[in-house]
Amino acid sequence: MPPEWKKLLLLLSLLLGLSPGARAQTLRAHPGEALILSAENFQRARFLGRTYFPVEIGDLRLFLLPIPLKLTPGGYPLTLVRGPVVLRREVSVLPKAYPEERLKLPERMVIFPPKVLARIKKEVALILRTVSRTEGACRWPGPMVPPVKGRVSSPFGLRRILNGRPRSPHSGVDFAVPAGTPVRAAQSGRVVLTGDFYLPGKVIILSHGCGIYTYYAHLSRIKVKKGQEVSQGEVIALSGATGRATGAHLHFGLYVAGERVDPLFVIRSLEDYYERFRGEIATARGHRPPTGRPGGASGRGPGTL
Repeated sequence: MPPEWKKLLLLLSLLLGLSPGARAQTLRAHPGEALILSAENFQRARFLGRTYFPVEIGDLRLFLLPIPLKLTPGGYPLTLVRGPVVLRREVSVLPKAYPEERLKLPERMVIFPPKVLARIKKEVALILRTVSRTEGACRWPGPMVPPVKGRVSSPFGLRRILNGRPRSPHSGVDFAVPAGTPVRAAQSGRVVLTGDFYLPGKVIILSHGCGIYTYYAHLSRIKVKKGQEVSQGEVIALSGATGRATGAHLHFGLYVAGERVDPLFVIRSLEDYYERFRGEIATARGHRPPTGRPGGASGRGPGTL
């Protein structure tokens, strides 16, 4: 087989998110996760009624497709587009059981007076509007990294029952770190929102393009301003216990097109995909891939309520 054909077959296998030589398989994911696919030569993807653009990470072009936490398990169509070429696949969303936590708290931390409730609803609406804005293609210097090093005290998707009343699943992960711990940007981006809110306390939201946002809450000090560009790993805040919290920690969230997804799942998946496929793509393109890989984090203690 001519070398040019081998390169083409390699690229096609990567386009489908498969290892070279593998057969096309059903794509599988769980609610609260993100489906990560190669976008090599594809311009956009259409999934669950939304259009997604590629994230460029070094030599990789990836689609990051959120699976809503409340999505009913089943099969959902996915469309990949490159000019007149349209590739259709099916995504099989499988059920996933998230852990449950029952807490007994003072009633004032669970039931709010009308004025406070109105403030909370207004602040939640502002945050959701901010993380629901979509943007075109984006380029990152490397995969995301955790904003702090520490034990995970509350995982993503945790189903909390406060004083016998079910509450929304945990929308991020909590890192049990002391107050004043430097909080670093998980990825290069732009500060699109800062503020001091009733439930999450002092908050920063960063936009990383492609409708992808990271969220940092319960901060003791904010060290950036709205509109500021930040680099990956740059200190943007100090951790704390502002808002409704049981102790000092960092709440870290990730939103894609307005959908909350497990940030540690995405960080680990991106790192794994990056390490597995960047060399193969670079080889197919005829040049050597860069070296180096980011770190990770994982763990239970103070948390967000």
